[in-house]
Amino acid sequence: MKKFILLLFASFLFASVCNKSSINSAYKDYYKFQQQYISAILDNDKQNEIKALKGLVECGEFLKFNVSDYKQKLSKLTKKQKLKTKINTSKAKPDITPSNKHEKFSKYIKIYSYNPLKLKIPNNNIRFFTIKTKIYKKIIDLPNAIIHKAISKKLNNGIYLKIAQFNKKTVRIVYYSKNKFTIRYTLKNHILTITVNSPKKHTIKSVLAQKPKAYKPKSKVIVIDPGHGGKDAGGVGIKNRYEKIAVLQISKYLKNYLTKKGYTVYLTRNSDYFIPLKKRTHFANLKKADLFISIHCNIAPKHNRRIHGIETYFLSPTRNERAIAVARLENKEIKGLNYLDQRVILNFLNRDRMIDSNKLAIDIQQGMLSSLKTKYNYVRDNGVRPAPFWVLVGTQMPAILIETGYLTNPIESSRLFTSKYQRLLAKGIAEGIENYFRKNP
Repeated sequence: MKKFILLLFASFLFASVCNKSSINSAYKDYYKFQQQYISAILDNDKQNEIKALKGLVECGEFLKFNVSDYKQKLSKLTKKQKLKTKINTSKAKPDITPSNKHEKFSKYIKIYSYNPLKLKIPNNNIRFFTIKTKIYKKIIDLPNAIIHKAISKKLNNGIYLKIAQFNKKTVRIVYYSKNKFTIRYTLKNHILTITVNSPKKHTIKSVLAQKPKAYKPKSKVIVIDPGHGGKDAGGVGIKNRYEKIAVLQISKYLKNYLTKKGYTVYLTRNSDYFIPLKKRTHFANLKKADLFISIHCNIAPKHNRRIHGIETYFLSPTRNERAIAVARLENKEIKGLNYLDQRVILNFLNRDRMIDSNKLAIDIQQGMLSSLKTKYNYVRDNGVRPAPFWVLVGTQMPAILIETGYLTNPIESSRLFTSKYQRLLAKGIAEGIENYFRKNP
């Protein structure tokens, strides 16, 4: 009976057949298969990826969408799976030893409470994202985990909680409500705690009478991410100047300015060592940061070394060729995800934070320009742009990436390695952060 309920719940959330009874039903299923496809990519689950792609192709063709990219991906995956099956059938099946049984058992999660949700999970690898349709959804996936039975709870203020087996390898936690809400989570020693914050309802009179709140720097946490590091030098400019060195120094100056103003500040790296992209945002989430600032230097193509200027990016899908080209350079660490995969994921993650990230990017871009122009000429504003930077995916706070200048430009390259210029850049970023918090306390 328990298995039946679990299967029924799972099929309700993620059915594998497109409902073509109406255009509206098919569209809902198409959207659902996109979510299933995202999760399968992130979990590296080829079986569910194939199922999701089949659903996308079926629904898409019914809706007369262009699904040629999905068909091409499905064809490649299907051929690989057939080849893998042939290889596996020629091998003897391994015996299930007691150690294997123990490993399987350890994947079960244990729930201690529901509000706040506190549970023990088999590993410290989790995945968080937001979906906004007619209702607001906050989703956390627990890879390599198993739950005994599906759970459905009604929490306070119209917020609902569901926990179920999303696929054989993943447990999915879903919070949803008609009203906008936020969640925060902490993860320590395999104990995951999730707290839900629902918005307070105000009357018109109380809103009109309410004075703007003055923010307190001591209450704000900022994570600064010096790009690249260690084996990843980043861009290499004129006279073999390494991006990883310049951005670390700028980040240290920025931390110093912000700490003096009263902020709590963390660096993702304090010296020259390598950190994978996913761990950088995971670190920011663990620190419950209010802002995430990733600092980089730019590189121009060989045929155009005169390009110069400062630009600030926020996470968003884009068709701008220049933004995509810059993002490809910064995303080169991500392997196994082609452009289609990244585009699908970016279309559905972080929607709630895109507007705030855009505001932050505008304030910081203006702060840098104002600061540098007090002492330097030849400072060019390349603007604020949306771009699909992978390092910003998964953040629970407004997040931006700054390209502080071009290492391939003779003037900017020299400046980026002088302490005076680095300090002015850091000061401008700090002033931009201050302006952002004044307007968004």
